[in-house]
Amino acid sequence: MEDETITISAKGQVIIPASVRKIFGLRKGDKLVVEVINRSIHMTPKTVDITTLVGSIKGFDVETITNKIIEDRNDDKERERLINDGFKKTMKKVS
Repeated sequence: MEDETITISAKGQVIIPASVRKIFGLRKGDKLVVEVINRSIHMTPKTVDITTLVGSIKGFDVETITNKIIEDRNDDKERERLINDGFKKTMKKVS
């Protein structure tokens, strides 16, 4: 992608070029974090659609990440079950 120039409006607003919005999957209402680093302005999407990152990290693909998320959710459910079981046992002992 070649560099693009944008203009600041009278209200201090800028328009992010469509090509950049497309790369990051940005839509109306999305939030950006703005940082000043070494006299440069950096904008980073606050939330990123995971599919926009595919290919940026070796071995990172939607299927692998989806499977990991499902695995983590199942682990969370198991931990919650164990906590609830322990709580129920404790309550039986107390009563």
